[in-house]
Amino acid sequence: MPSFVKGPGASWAPFGKNNFLRSTRGIKTESYTLAASTVPTETINGVTGQKVVQPGEVLAKITSGVDIGKVGPFMAGVTDGRQTLANIVGLCRDWLPWQTIEHDCDVAAVYDASAVQAWCFERDAAGLRIALTNTTADAMRGVKGMQVNFK
Repeated sequence: MPSFVKGPGASWAPFGKNNFLRSTRGIKTESYTLAASTVPTETINGVTGQKVVQPGEVLAKITSGVDIGKVGPFMAGVTDGRQTLANIVGLCRDWLPWQTIEHDCDVAAVYDASAVQAWCFERDAAGLRIALTNTTADAMRGVKGMQVNFK
C-alpha cells in the first residue's frame, strides 16, 4: 500500500515567494543590478550552498569593492556600504530562488509602497535573514525619495 507523509519533515525549511506588500496599487520601483557575491549562502531543505533573495528583503547600495554601484542585501557587519542605513534603496520586489548562485541579477527595489514590517527582512552579521527591525524601518522612512509606510 502506498504511503503519504503530510507536512514538513525534519529537513524542511520555509521556502517560497514572500508577500510583503499591503497592496500592489500605486507602488513605485527602481531597477538595480544585485551583486550575486553579496548574497549569503544558506541551507534549504537540507541542501547547503543555496542563495535565495526573497521579496521584502532590504537592499542597499554597494559603495566600495569590486561590486561598487550595484546593490545587495542590507547586512550588519559588512564593510562595502550595505551596512549603512543611508545607503538603503528599498525593498526587493523579485524572488530569486537560485539565480544568484550563478550570476548577478536585475531586481526591482520598491521605494514607494505600503508594506507589512513583520513580513520584510534584513540580514544580521552572520548573514541570517531576520525580521525588519524598528531601527531599519525608521531609517527607511528618513531616506530622501523613499516613501515606504509600514503597517
